[in-house]
Amino acid sequence: GPRPCLFSQEELISEREQRGVFAARPGITGLAQIKDIDMSTPQLLAETDQKMLENLTMSAYFKYIFMTVSGKGAGDRVPGKE
Repeated sequence: GPRPCLFSQEELISEREQRGVFAARPGITGLAQIKDIDMSTPQLLAETDQKMLENLTMSAYFKYIFMTVSGKGAGDRVPGKE
């Protein structure tokens, strides 16, 4: 599943609840991280998490992990707070 969010990210939690994202166990990376979608855009992040879960396969998840390790994407960062 997608990366977990912080308890204080109420808007992201709400968006993910509406889309059923919390039905999946959290993971270490996801499509949002590969696409440079960070937590400053909670609706887009939750939509991307939902799309990932709807089409997720084991090989796709390992591809996301490989892409994350190799430096593709920088999601989950908040611009200006690196």
